[in-house]
Amino acid sequence: MEHLSYHDVNREILRTLSRPPRSYYLIVGALFLGILWAGIVWYYQIVTGLGVTGLLHPTMWVLYLVNFVFWVGIAHSGTLISAILYLFRAKWRTPIARSSEAMTIFAVMIAGLFPLVHLGRVWIVYWMIPYPNQRTLWPDFQSPFDV
Repeated sequence: MEHLSYHDVNREILRTLSRPPRSYYLIVGALFLGILWAGIVWYYQIVTGLGVTGLLHPTMWVLYLVNFVFWVGIAHSGTLISAILYLFRAKWRTPIARSSEAMTIFAVMIAGLFPLVHLGRVWIVYWMIPYPNQRTLWPDFQSPFDV
């Protein structure tokens, strides 16, 4: 292992505070445009309805349900990887376990967006929550998305 001087360590730490290269700003700009495009498309879907996505009655669950199940599966795989590494007490497991746990968290967050996106009318998301009220109007328990 190479011996680093205090000067080298200090220089490497302070390097993170310097101005990022131009490619960083290009990547951040491209990611921002992608988020903006997704927001515009979602707004268009809310205004025109779920029919714009091709969700018709015979196949109305296909697009968003498959994506939801996919991201839940990715979250399960991250948990499985972390658990297997922990059970076998692998000495080298720490960075892989951390990344798989981060993958699990982000996959659950992405999966949590799909019920909102599939709802179509996001402003009535509270209809998905089963709560008693004075008019005894209960949500349909056959489907959490059916409103």
